[in-house]
Amino acid sequence: MSDWFDAETHADRALEMYERGRWAEAESELRKAISLNPDQAEWHFNLGLTLEAAGRDLEALVSYERVIELLPDEPDPLVAAGMACNRVQRFERGIELFDRAIAISPGLEAAYAHKIDALARLGDHDEAEATFYLAQHALEEPGPHCFAAVAESLIDRRQYERAGWCLKEALRLEPQMPRLRARLAAVLAATGKPQRALQMYLRDLRDDPGNIDTLLDFGELLIDLGRHPEAAEKFRRVLELEPANVDAHERLGHIAMASGRWEQAHLEFELVLKLDPQFPLIRLALGRALLERGHLEAARQCLRDEMDDWLQEGADDRPRPISRNRYSIRAALPDSSPTGAEDGGIGPLRNDEVCVRFGDLLLDAELPTEAAKLYQLAIAVRAESAPILRKLAIARFRSDDLDGGVAASRRVLRFDPKCVASIHNLALAALGAGQLRVASGWIARGLRVDRHDDGLRRLRMQHWLAWMRSWLTGRRGQ
Repeated sequence: MSDWFDAETHADRALEMYERGRWAEAESELRKAISLNPDQAEWHFNLGLTLEAAGRDLEALVSYERVIELLPDEPDPLVAAGMACNRVQRFERGIELFDRAIAISPGLEAAYAHKIDALARLGDHDEAEATFYLAQHALEEPGPHCFAAVAESLIDRRQYERAGWCLKEALRLEPQMPRLRARLAAVLAATGKPQRALQMYLRDLRDDPGNIDTLLDFGELLIDLGRHPEAAEKFRRVLELEPANVDAHERLGHIAMASGRWEQAHLEFELVLKLDPQFPLIRLALGRALLERGHLEAARQCLRDEMDDWLQEGADDRPRPISRNRYSIRAALPDSSPTGAEDGGIGPLRNDEVCVRFGDLLLDAELPTEAAKLYQLAIAVRAESAPILRKLAIARFRSDDLDGGVAASRRVLRFDPKCVASIHNLALAALGAGQLRVASGWIARGLRVDRHDDGLRRLRMQHWLAWMRSWLTGRRGQ
């Protein structure tokens, strides 16, 4: 009996600590209670909530799974465990748990909404939309959380008009739901209404001034509008609330790059790498900053490390999926327009775009062999095009792969028969290989396209000198 009273005392004290935000003490008290009565499901559930509040989702999931063992017919632990699975990117397991919760309680909106989220994050948008319609039939009243979840799926597919309608419905049904106005602002920005988006962000921040996600989104829109000082202010506000926020540090690094403050950019990107070595594409931005500061060897090592991570281990060396973060890759290249600028940057980066931009940076770092591999991947991901083939030819020529450079240049001419640069490269390659007749043919072809091209005229002189040397050598040998 004494143990039972002691366990209850620990559980009550844990609740008090939880309400005061003292997670470690709440956890300690709950573990003491559970050690005395390990089959008390409520305490395991509260431990899961406490660990979740402390940002320890994997451990929270273990607690929720224990609750499911003790109360297999209760839907709430299933939903809580599924949500933890979503946070740790175990989406398939989360979907299983949500389906079990729906089977027990078909009118449970949270299970449908989080299942839609899991499906969307797996890229199964058709099934996510089907789940939304099933939810609308199953629920007694329209579910605002389901509208908000399916809107994210629509945003990922760039179906902004439908996404905006769903967000407005969610806002009508539950005006106080967090982040609805911020997501609607993102849709407005994507559809060419930046001023309305700014107003929406400001309204959302008036209601919730400390919302980190909204501050980050607002800052990104300000970057797109070229209002860098205001954007930096938003990111610094994020760091006041959460000093180790890697997204804010990375955005500040991008802003520093845009104004040519390479040392500051270097420091920000290096900090991001230390805080989160898996931050998407961060080594590209750090490599660019190092390159601009003249640290060539450090930049090369950084880019090689990124390339090792970038390529999957496997037969095809296919590039891994791309994060929605576009700032590292934008920062990695000088004078490049933002990827996804036409949609406010909401859409994901395409694999071929990142491969090409990564390849460009590798060329700048004098790593042509690696650059050629990235350009070849870009072609494999999407299709051949003259601009990428030109880059591939340059990379192969610079890496002394003469045959590869010639082959790529010939492929360019299939797309653009009047490409003087490719004709010039083919003539130069033939001249270097001592194929004077072939070189003469390419020079003549190029001059028919542009008889004033200085490069071809110099090659014509080099060809004439080479021909004269060959003729004189032949004469002396007679």
